[in-house]
Amino acid sequence: MLSRRVLQQRISAVRRGLSRVDAAAVVFGLSTNMRYLTGFIDEPGERMLVLVVPRDGDPTLIVPELYANQVRAREPDCTLRVWADGDDPTLIVRDVARELETQTGRVLLDDTLWTAIALPVQQAFAGREAGLASEVMTELRMRKTLEEVECMQRAGEITDRALEDALSLPIVGQTEIELARRLESAMLDGGANGIAFETLVAAGPNSALPHYRAGNRRIEPGEVVIMDFGCRIEGYCSDITRTVVCGEVAPDIDNAYAAVRKAHATARDRAKRGVPAQEVDRAARNVLAEAGYGEAFCHRTGHGVGLDVHEPPYIVEGNSTRLEPGMAFSIEPGAYFPGSFGVRLEDVVIVTEGGAKPMTEAPRELRAVE
Repeated sequence: MLSRRVLQQRISAVRRGLSRVDAAAVVFGLSTNMRYLTGFIDEPGERMLVLVVPRDGDPTLIVPELYANQVRAREPDCTLRVWADGDDPTLIVRDVARELETQTGRVLLDDTLWTAIALPVQQAFAGREAGLASEVMTELRMRKTLEEVECMQRAGEITDRALEDALSLPIVGQTEIELARRLESAMLDGGANGIAFETLVAAGPNSALPHYRAGNRRIEPGEVVIMDFGCRIEGYCSDITRTVVCGEVAPDIDNAYAAVRKAHATARDRAKRGVPAQEVDRAARNVLAEAGYGEAFCHRTGHGVGLDVHEPPYIVEGNSTRLEPGMAFSIEPGAYFPGSFGVRLEDVVIVTEGGAKPMTEAPRELRAVE
């Protein structure tokens, strides 16, 4: 559980951010932002549960009665306003908005706030221009603390072990879903609090589809299998991709993977303090282009990872954000050949004073498995 001191520091940082962007308040829903600021998380639902952080004054957490004791157990540093089923929670939001009438500026809304909740919140703050909470939260969350990094490292260690456990038995004849469940069970048995996202297992021609989800197709001898998976420790994610071949590796697969592995290593070497994020993307892309696989690489080189499995900084052309120590992101070049096969290699790295340190250490060579 996060300490009260850490939560207070984070709320104070939000207030400073509101001053910087000329906003009177920010409203968070059930999101990773709320978890970051209060320690509380749940799946978003139709009931209004929002945290209002003003530029000046105490934060207010508006909570349905059935969540009240769970929230109190987290001891959030804010005023708790509880409403019961049958009440109109928008009246509480209007009360809070009136209390802030003397504060000038916009109201920022959580980027993932459901429209059914965002609209009445906007109406409660009528007359104020709206903006996105990411104007404040991106900079705050992008650089991880030592405690956050430790959680991500533990998650990475669990995924490393899960891969070895999953491949210790033959995978030929298994369905993609069965292999995905094998990976997930190994992560949970290894101490994970949960999986980070729906596990991707793509075999044969499905491996040419970068975000294909595991299906009922059975893995056949000679096929490429891509496994993209991760877990959570205290909410923080791991994310790893490894490619294997069931049996003998054909030359075209070997050549494509060699180029992807070189692109991965080159991008990681480029990921240093002060380097624009897009330069890491270019480093990977140039290697693949020179090897003749430029058109086969159809997505960005990486994305930030933390409480969300996709968050800033994005490692993509056009992102001039300069890398700083504490930034965590994936490096995941790939090459895809529709109707045939695809290959990808991914690790999450953390920027340090000395370069980019990977959070996962599973073997990166193209492995032949049974």
